Amino acid sequence: MSAAGNYLYGGLVFRSSVPLPLMPHSCELGSVDVDVTFGPVPTPAAECLRAKPHFAMYADGTAILRSPHGIRLLIDNGRTLRIEVPEGVDARLVQSWLIGPGLGLIMHQRGVPPLHACAVSRAGRALAIAGDSGAGKSTTARALMEHGYDLLAEDQAIIDPASATLFPGVPDLRLWAVAAQRFGERTEEYARVGVHKDKFTISSSRTRFDRSRRPLAALFLLTSEPAEMPVSTRLRAGPAAHALHKHIYRQRLATFMGRGAEMFGWATALAARVPVYAVRRPHDLSRLDELAAHIEEVVEQLP
Repeated sequence: MSAAGNYLYGGLVFRSSVPLPLMPHSCELGSVDVDVTFGPVPTPAAECLRAKPHFAMYADGTAILRSPHGIRLLIDNGRTLRIEVPEGVDARLVQSWLIGPGLGLIMHQRGVPPLHACAVSRAGRALAIAGDSGAGKSTTARALMEHGYDLLAEDQAIIDPASATLFPGVPDLRLWAVAAQRFGERTEEYARVGVHKDKFTISSSRTRFDRSRRPLAALFLLTSEPAEMPVSTRLRAGPAAHALHKHIYRQRLATFMGRGAEMFGWATALAARVPVYAVRRPHDLSRLDELAAHIEEVVEQLP
C-alpha cells in the first residue's frame, strides 16, 4: 500500500491511505479535514435510525452507503470516509463512487450542500453550469474552455453562499464519447468512467485547472426544453432558490439524512447573492459555440 497523500477538494484537505488519481494533490500545510481509508466497513454500534436497501443512518451521525457492485462507504460525521471494496471490482467504479457520492455525502454532513454543477473561471471570476444528469453540464463547460475559461469543478460545485465563493473541485471533465469527439479529445479505454458506460475522463483538462477559490459571478441552469437559439431568463429570488434546491447533489438522499432545512437555507442564501439564469438552447453539438458565446454575452452585462 502506498504512503498516505493529501488532496484538496472543496476547500478541505483530504488525507488518503492510497493514491486518489482523480483528485488534485494538496500543497497546503496544516491540519487534515477528512481522512479517507480503505478496508472492511464495520456496522456501527449505535442505533440505526433510518434505512433503505442501499443506505442506513445511525444515531452517532454515521451513514453507510452501498453501491450495486457491493462497494460500501462509511461516512462518519464529515470527518472520515472509509471504503470497502469487494474483490474483483474495477478500480474505476471505486473512484467514481469515491469522488461522487462519497465526497457529496461528506460535504452534506459538514453542512455544505454540493450543487450538481460544473464550474469554470476566467479573469478571476467563476461561472457554474447546473442541471440534471445528462443535461450537458460538462459539455457546456468544455465549450466555455474553448473560449478561454479554465476548469474549476466537475459534477459537484462547492459554494459558500455567505461570500458567494466557489471552491476548486475535481480537475478531470467526464464527457460522453460523442461530445469528446466533438472537441477532438481522445477516449482511451483506461479512462472509461464506468465499465459499461460510453463516458470518459478527459485528463487534458488538468492543464487548464484553476486551483484557486473564486467569486461566483453567475449560475446557469440548463433546462431540458430546446430552443432555436440560446435564451437565458434571469430567475427571481424565490424561483431561483427553488431551482437551486432541486439541483443540489444527492438532494433526496440528503433529505433522508435530515438535511432538508439546511439545504433550503443554503439555496435561499445563494439565490439572494448570485444571479441565476434558466437556459434553453439547441441540443445540437455543432452549435455549442453559440451557447458558449451566449453565456459570455450574459456575463459581460453583469456589474
